[in-house]
Amino acid sequence: MPRSATHGYLCPVCYRRLVDALGRLAWLIAHLRSIEKPAQAIGERVDTSMEKSILMPDPWIAADELMVSLGARVIPSTASIDEAIRLAHDAVVIDVDHWVATLEGATNAVILLKRMDVALKRWPDSEAQFRAIPYVRCPNCGHPHLWRAAPERAGDDLRVVCGTPECGYQLGWEAWAEQYAPAFVYLEADMKRREKLAAREEKRAQPQ
Repeated sequence: MPRSATHGYLCPVCYRRLVDALGRLAWLIAHLRSIEKPAQAIGERVDTSMEKSILMPDPWIAADELMVSLGARVIPSTASIDEAIRLAHDAVVIDVDHWVATLEGATNAVILLKRMDVALKRWPDSEAQFRAIPYVRCPNCGHPHLWRAAPERAGDDLRVVCGTPECGYQLGWEAWAEQYAPAFVYLEADMKRREKLAAREEKRAQPQ
């Protein structure tokens, strides 16, 4: 049964996946732009009666697809890696709630997640191997040592693993995110509440 939408047109699991993805996406796009091989033909151009194939590295095409899913322009083929990094970071500055409040925006967000999954499976070294998962304890040993583990080989999936020695807990990211979606929603609401409270306290402390 499909999960109910709680953030615009997205369910809690997809929303948390999207927020998580946007925090990692700029460096993924930049890394894909740094890979120059292999390449594939993406079209033809005419040059004094001779046809030449325009070769574009596969990772560059994947980076462009991610940029398009974000609603941004593709990175020019002549862009330096520094320019690619800047453009990628600019592209991920998105008001997520506003984006997924429309059906078109939510559809593009889901497409973005799928394209990101494909890119990580094709180029698994594009992702940091381990990233800490804050606030949530391991359901097996109870210690706060959970990590999101990137794919080790092409075709592998993201996993959640426990960093506690001899614990051995691990679960696929999709299954784990669905299981802990209610906790994510609570944590997000609590973080927003704390941010508003801190903003009010800061404003109150300013000299009149």
